Amino acid sequence: MKRSLDLIREILLVIESYEPERINRIQSISPRDFSGTEPQNWHHIKMLCDAGLLDVAGQPDMKLNYSIHGMTMAGHDFLDAIRDETVWDKTKQRLGNAGGWTLDLVLAVAKEELKRRLGLGFQEL
Repeated sequence: MKRSLDLIREILLVIESYEPERINRIQSISPRDFSGTEPQNWHHIKMLCDAGLLDVAGQPDMKLNYSIHGMTMAGHDFLDAIRDETVWDKTKQRLGNAGGWTLDLVLAVAKEELKRRLGLGFQEL
């Protein structure tokens, strides 16, 4: 199953919007909350947990449900870097030109785009 940058961003935005009491187990997050299929959604949630962007307790249960408490500081930083739609579009465009990506690369490119937006003097790459 391929990773989807848009689905990763969407999941983080939705989880950020939840009140803390709503996030106690992953099954409280409906697959209908996201644009992917149920298997895609759960796979991307697991990847976000594995990457340390979501705060999880323990191991998944037999149904692969996680106890999620929210996002980690790294998750919030990542989301803040890709939150703005214009920055996000430019980040994806640059990554598409590269032909591949890692979360670290996405974050680095998004940070550069944010700095450009703030007028911090970066030249076009």
